Amino acid sequence: MKRTMIISTMAAALLMSGCAMNQAEFDPKDLQTVTVKGKNYEIPKGAMVSPYVDDKVIEFYRKIGLKDCKKGDITWEELKAHKAITTAIDKGDKSIYEKLAKEGRIGCASPVANK
Repeated sequence: MKRTMIISTMAAALLMSGCAMNQAEFDPKDLQTVTVKGKNYEIPKGAMVSPYVDDKVIEFYRKIGLKDCKKGDITWEELKAHKAITTAIDKGDKSIYEKLAKEGRIGCASPVANK
């Protein structure tokens, strides 16, 4: 009985570690098309369109290193990054944006031609 329990525990641990290792990492180059206010944008799979964007947000993104952001763009956030941003903002910490920009987990997207 004890041996069966040990084998079962080891098998479960191997199965769980195998599943965790096979999960795809976020790839900002793997894109999906989303429509926002009648315009199409390509953002990474596993990202969401930021809930609010205006010229001040675009300028802020440019200041933190996202030089390709321009007026008329939308911003996006990796889903896990969105949670990190929410937590940091609740604590009054805006430095999270620079870190996420460097990691490629937030960005901007320009409208693309309708396909």
